[in-house]
Amino acid sequence: MFTTRNLLILGAALFAQNTIGGGFGALNDMQIQGRESRLIRSAQQQEQTRLTLSQDAVKQRDTIARERYEKGCVMVVASDDKTKLTAITEGLPVYDSARKIPLSAGNIVCDSNGLTGEIVVNVLDKLTPVVSNTAFTSDRAIVAAAMKRYQGTRYTMPSQK
Repeated sequence: MFTTRNLLILGAALFAQNTIGGGFGALNDMQIQGRESRLIRSAQQQEQTRLTLSQDAVKQRDTIARERYEKGCVMVVASDDKTKLTAITEGLPVYDSARKIPLSAGNIVCDSNGLTGEIVVNVLDKLTPVVSNTAFTSDRAIVAAAMKRYQGTRYTMPSQK
């Protein structure tokens, strides 16, 4: 039955539910915003870590490439014109221009663009070693010094087909 007392209790309960329910909703919204903020910060930290690791790897490869140039890597020339320097490509063989056979594993090759590589055994074809473990330097002076060892060759811009 609807007595005055029951109606007052029901009204107070509805008022309390709306007031408290709204409070819980705001609390829930704050929790969601907090989670989103933590996810954003975590993603930013992961990106910063990735960039730092990438930068460290670039520095390590630069050091390796410089050492290869200084120690006398084999400068790669074009197969159709031995006076033209060309680029190396990881995963492809480099041929001895006199004997027309791939350079053997263990040779260190470089190009006029700053890229160096190691000739390694090809897992797909043991008779055709390929360029791997590439490292790059943007130090044009060290590349130019290596190019001077190959008098009579000239640099041409690389192109892709």
